[in-house]
Amino acid sequence: MAWSKTEKKEYMKKKAATNKVAWYENLKAGMESNNVPWRKQWKGGATMPMNVVSKKHYKGGNIVSLWFWGMGNGFTDLRFGTRNQLKKLGMSIEGLKNGEGCLIKFFKQSTYITKDKRTEEDVTRTGYITNWWEVFCVEQCKDYEAPKTSPETMIVTSQSDMMKHFNGYIETQGIDLKRQGSTAFYRISGDLIQLPKTEDFDTSLAEVATSMHEAIHSTGHPKRCERNLKNKFGSPEYAFEELVAELGSLILTLSLGGEFNPYELQEEHANSQAYLKHWLKACDEQNNALDKAFSQAQAAADFVLANCSILEEVIA
Repeated sequence: MAWSKTEKKEYMKKKAATNKVAWYENLKAGMESNNVPWRKQWKGGATMPMNVVSKKHYKGGNIVSLWFWGMGNGFTDLRFGTRNQLKKLGMSIEGLKNGEGCLIKFFKQSTYITKDKRTEEDVTRTGYITNWWEVFCVEQCKDYEAPKTSPETMIVTSQSDMMKHFNGYIETQGIDLKRQGSTAFYRISGDLIQLPKTEDFDTSLAEVATSMHEAIHSTGHPKRCERNLKNKFGSPEYAFEELVAELGSLILTLSLGGEFNPYELQEEHANSQAYLKHWLKACDEQNNALDKAFSQAQAAADFVLANCSILEEVIA
């Protein structure tokens, strides 16, 4: 028996709610177990989750969801595709059952007509529909063969070139950069980034990690991506911004082909477990908090990349 329009709508609504809960619980479990992928060491862009057909990296919350799910299952080749995509590439989809892949989501713009409550006239509105897809890692295919080039053999952008990217961003944005003291921070008043002098960092990687982290914070300025940066340590709002900065700096660093190690970061309160606990509390109270954090981290990284004076040298 065919479903009515109302029944189909209700079914899709329930399915979307179920998918959203599963997506969130996947991320929450990773945070609670401290198995957070942006707190691991990464080299180059080899481990950015990628669609096997388009060769494009996933964005926002999908990146993190695929990281959690992929690493939790012991996969190292983070290329993904739907069953149809894998089949079209000639890969075996035998045994790939519903529920054994990872859920990702895309927002599709939708235009619809509704009644204006005041005038009773038909008006056109625009909204977004969440589409859910189940994707599978290429390593789940029975005929999987590992790529000949392993992550260990990939060329990593040097620390000196990474700092050229950072300095290029600072120059194009007119940010006041001061090299002094023993702590690093971004201050919205005065649009200021303070970093210790190069020789005061323990390693060159520490200088890069700290610089990229502060660059992401700086995108919160009203003339850039505009986020709330005036929060005290220990608050959910502070936790939110730190999550954006950590994830954004990871996306930024790997997109530029650099090496990432969050434990090299020399910012006060960096790598504190306290903010993760506050963040989880905020996520429980705000249904869209995770979506917002991951989308803002992606937007922040994209902003820095778009305003990096030597970006074309990397992607040419």
